[in-house]
Amino acid sequence: MLVKKVMARFVWVALSALLLASCGEPPVQGGEDIIPDPNPELQESHLPRASAEDMATFEILGDLVFQDVWTEACYELHSLMVVRDGEVLYERWANGHSPEELHILWSVSKTFTALAVGLAVDDKLLNVEDTIKQFFTADELPEQDTVWGNKMSVWNLLTMSSGITGDYIGLGVGGHDFDWAQKTLRSGISFAPGSKFHYNSMNSYLLSVIVSRVTGKKIVDYLAERVFAPLGIIDYIWEESPQGYNSGGWGLYLSTESLAKVGQMMLQGGEWKGEQIISKEWIEAMMAPQIMQYKGVVFGEENQQAIVNSGDQNQQGYGYQMWCCTNGAVRMDGAWSQFVILFPKQNSVVVTTANSANNAGLLKSIWSRLYPNL
Repeated sequence: MLVKKVMARFVWVALSALLLASCGEPPVQGGEDIIPDPNPELQESHLPRASAEDMATFEILGDLVFQDVWTEACYELHSLMVVRDGEVLYERWANGHSPEELHILWSVSKTFTALAVGLAVDDKLLNVEDTIKQFFTADELPEQDTVWGNKMSVWNLLTMSSGITGDYIGLGVGGHDFDWAQKTLRSGISFAPGSKFHYNSMNSYLLSVIVSRVTGKKIVDYLAERVFAPLGIIDYIWEESPQGYNSGGWGLYLSTESLAKVGQMMLQGGEWKGEQIISKEWIEAMMAPQIMQYKGVVFGEENQQAIVNSGDQNQQGYGYQMWCCTNGAVRMDGAWSQFVILFPKQNSVVVTTANSANNAGLLKSIWSRLYPNL
């Protein structure tokens, strides 16, 4: 089984690296599953399906999104699921993909790391105002204290405003054996924490380490007990650093429907089937614009508002490891167009797994095809 998991991981990484070197025909639903068997100790559950009439309405719209992606050379949409009021309105998988597949999520993983942080906050094991140096050893921290380093907080890591700009995700994925926390913390701080937004996956890795140290568990195990099990999510993989911590900013594998269930739980303020999985206050904080992407850029207030009004989905603010969008939406966002988009006003979730470099094009398709009909 372990060999099967490892092979699935590296086959996918190899395929991703060759994204622009291979093309395919437009997909149909179905495909052979090569993903590990579910954990037999947990009980799987599924979202209810909408009425046949409602599903028929969305069939054309969803198929148009598939068509939008697949008409571009070498871009692939692997799955699409639309959920409204907790019921699946549309679901489709491309050839070679299936409902059971654990798909690589890339930076969608970050949102799950933020959920783990929230659980630890709910458990009163840490606070967003905590400075991070208390969670790391002298061997990991810089040899000399700095004013900026002493001020860096959990909130700064959550909002990509830590001041750390050295990003070692490439080295990590490549399997290099070095201490990820030490290398990150000793890479230097380029700006005062909180003064600027700078996207960096190592912020998420440091959060993973922090949660693991205050809970005594890997974050995937913490989430499995507190989130995955109640939601009936039985199958998952999360890659680890050489030090045995989940990578935090990437490396999580889940199925399309599992992503939809987590999205729906968040729309319900952290509640699932009468159980408060995670505090409503934490979910609201995750989904609110905690920092603007242009913070730290020198220009007038008029220019700032123009950026927001432009409709650029990457300039609407950043929450806790989530991107705020237009129309009050918020999204989990991973490379190659992995999306979980929450539309709170419509109580709807749209999930995509893909291998497409045109993230903006897929978002545009979702907003034009699906959003008006939710």
